[in-house]
Amino acid sequence: MKRDLNEAEIDVRKSAAGRFGFILGCIAAVLALGIELFIASKPLQPMTVLTAALMAALNVPFGIVLGLLGERMTRQRIDDGG
Repeated sequence: MKRDLNEAEIDVRKSAAGRFGFILGCIAAVLALGIELFIASKPLQPMTVLTAALMAALNVPFGIVLGLLGERMTRQRIDDGG
């Protein structure tokens, strides 16, 4: 017999998905910042670095959202074997 996940199990899955998304977002932000600064004209100016950092920082919430969305889309019923 299959059952739905209870609230505690869903909270654990959401927490893990949020942490995973945060880590992926941070990695993407660091890579994006590096790429932006690499292709920027030299010498770098403070406004260029600030703009690149703010654009790269947008990857963090996107990573969290994608992690939580993936958790919701992959949530399945549990088979109790009964």
